[in-house]
Amino acid sequence: MDEIISEVDTDFPLSGLKTTSLIRAMRLAVVSGDVLLGSIGEVDPTRLIRIKNRLARWIEEI
Repeated sequence: MDEIISEVDTDFPLSGLKTTSLIRAMRLAVVSGDVLLGSIGEVDPTRLIRIKNRLARWIEEI
């Protein structure tokens, strides 16, 4: 379920991350929008689809 995004990935500069990082889709939380301070960046649509598909398959198995 985890997705590694590193400095060599084409979408890394847009991510706003400073170093290789791990996207943990299983550590999601629902919070009120006023709690969030903002966003740091974005990932490539292909990566986002891959993460969403993994998460959907995991949910279907429950």
